[in-house]
Amino acid sequence: MCVIYQNGQAVCVQEKPIAFNPWKHHCGFVCNQIQQIRGGGGFQPDQFLGYIGGTLLDFYIGELPVKAIVDEVKRYFMGMGVSCVGDFKHWLGLPETSFKCIYLSDGSRWVMRLGHSDEFYIHIHPGRYSTPTVRCRPSTLKTAIAYRYLFGFDEEGFEIGKVNHARKIAGLPPVESLNSASAIQNFISKLRVNNR
Repeated sequence: MCVIYQNGQAVCVQEKPIAFNPWKHHCGFVCNQIQQIRGGGGFQPDQFLGYIGGTLLDFYIGELPVKAIVDEVKRYFMGMGVSCVGDFKHWLGLPETSFKCIYLSDGSRWVMRLGHSDEFYIHIHPGRYSTPTVRCRPSTLKTAIAYRYLFGFDEEGFEIGKVNHARKIAGLPPVESLNSASAIQNFISKLRVNNR
């Protein structure tokens, strides 16, 4: 799955009209990208981590690959007769309603919002507290990505020095102790090698 960056958003190439940031919202994508980056060298954290922002985010850890999610969303809207940005605005109920949710085949709930461009007008992300998702701070996800990049997926030893090295790579301040890094440790354990 190719990704481009447009107006501060990561969007799936050749998947118009869907805008979806898999770096911020999809575990399988993130793990596969880390594997590819580790194999190729030349890691530039700001290239990827800069698109992970906000206060809290919902991170999909389910089985559906990015392409399956995008395809299901596209099929849903084809079935609803939504074929342009005007149709989508009407479906959303703008301006009274700024988002709606739909469910995908695995029971996960996804939020639909108006995208930032007429080209990618359906912005999607996992629903809050939907199964199978986890909620975290962007700094936690950035640290976990940098940690897995630096130390791989087989790393069992969780040490404050390693965490702070990952945080430095991610442009974040150090943490004082492992106790204060428990959320990071928990999240790192969710980033596992897979084939999604």
